Parts: sequence; C-alpha cells; structure tokens
Amino acid sequence: MSPNKEPLYHCFVITLEHSEERRKIISSRLGELKIPFRFHPGVDGRKIDLLAHPGYSKWKRRMFFGRDLSNGEFGCILAHKSIYECIAEENIGVALILEDDAILCDELPSVVNALIRHQKNWDIVRFLGRNKNYRASRTIVQLPGSPPNHFARPHGMPGGAYGYVINNQAARRLLSMMEKNWLPIDTLHGVSWLTQLNTVSVVPSPVLPDDDVPSCIDEQDSNLRWNKAVSLSGWRKLIYPLTRGAWKTYCNVLVKYVWFSTLMSDVKLSRQLGKD
Repeated sequence: MSPNKEPLYHCFVITLEHSEERRKIISSRLGELKIPFRFHPGVDGRKIDLLAHPGYSKWKRRMFFGRDLSNGEFGCILAHKSIYECIAEENIGVALILEDDAILCDELPSVVNALIRHQKNWDIVRFLGRNKNYRASRTIVQLPGSPPNHFARPHGMPGGAYGYVINNQAARRLLSMMEKNWLPIDTLHGVSWLTQLNTVSVVPSPVLPDDDVPSCIDEQDSNLRWNKAVSLSGWRKLIYPLTRGAWKTYCNVLVKYVWFSTLMSDVKLSRQLGKD
C-alpha cells in the first residue's frame, strides 16, 4: 500500500499500561496476519471515582439493575468511547476494534476485507465466538470471499466486546448515547432497538475470547461485575422488583421485535449475496 493511500480500515487494540505480555502476544499475531494496528490506552477502573464521575448515570443503573456498574466495567466503557471519539475526529470510515486478550483466527483479514466490500449491509459486526452465540443466531448467507464464514443475526443481547467492526456512522451514534453511561459496552452494542443500528455478526467468529485468562475488567475489581446482589435500601429497594421486572419485560419484547422485524431484510440479503 502506498504511504499516501488511505487504508481500507483502521485497527485499534485496547490495552492497559501494565499489560506488557498481552501486548506482545497480540502484536505478534497481528504481524503474522499482516494487519496494521495501533495500541489504544485502556482506562484503569481502579483509578476512577465511579459515583462522582460525570459520565455515569447511577440512578438509571441502580433502578434497573439494583447495583452500580463495577469500576472495571466503567473503565471498559470509557476506553471504547475514546476510540469512537478518534473515529469521529479522524473521520475514519471503518475500524476493527480488539481487546488485547482476544484470540485472532487465520481468517480474520479475509473476513474484514469481505465485510468492507459489503459494508452497506451493516453498521456494527460483532465477533461473538462462543457456541451459545452461534446457536442463538440466525445464519443469513455465506460471506462472499471468506468461506466458511456467514453473515448472521445475533439473537438477544449477547455479551462480549473483545472484537468487532464498526463504521463511522455507528461510532458517532454510539458516542451520542454515551454522555451518561449505565449499560456495559457489550450490552449497549446489543440493544439495537435503542441504537437504531444494523447490528450483525459473523459465524463462525474470526475473533474468539480467551477464557483461560481473566479479563482486564475482572482483574481490576475481583470479578465484581458477576456479583448480582442488590445493593439498594429504603424506597428504592421496595420498588426495585417493579423496575427490574419492567426492564426485563421491555428487553424481552424488543429482542423479539428486532428478531422478527429484520427477517425480511435478512432474507433479501441472503438472496442478493447468494447470487454473487
């Protein structure tokens, strides 16, 4: 590629300052795959005063979840948000975003290149690499130029933001929704009825989670995000069963709405790309 030629996409790798071994491993792997990249500084949640942070909406979080975000979750939100700011400021068309503990498969370059050739068909492409994600997805059509990978429609609000591709419009849209944060970044990616973004996935995923090592989020706060204990008191605790129930019902209804409302467009895409 000519030095003056704009790359097809930019690759950001989120990493914390002390994660030297992870940086070494993923930089070596990206070199093998011939994917140019830049490290992007993560945000250490241990250094954040969560409750005093102007970008945190504690009342929404507590009302619908009964407890605060963990500091690690909030640091993760801020790290992804800062990448969206870079995408907007630099007017980057497409970005591949990775967390430094992601496992990268050999087909990643061909998948991303194929997605770029068909970028009118998505806003965010989530790489969700667990079998339960595959089982809960609607396979749409083979991704042209990258067999055996397929476009798919994820069902529900699956977790995981260790790898995804995002376009400029989607980054700006998410940025507009992140002034006051109360949903983890992967949940925000999943509530497509709120973001109004065409959110799809690739099956099988070219990026996998490394379940053998603790995530940076969990390292920061001793797995606090998995603690589901309600930490409310007074009248807030009394009404919590109602607000929590309302949130779960709302999500269940809208998840089904997205699933059925995208069916015809997915069929159309299958017919269109199936002829290519």
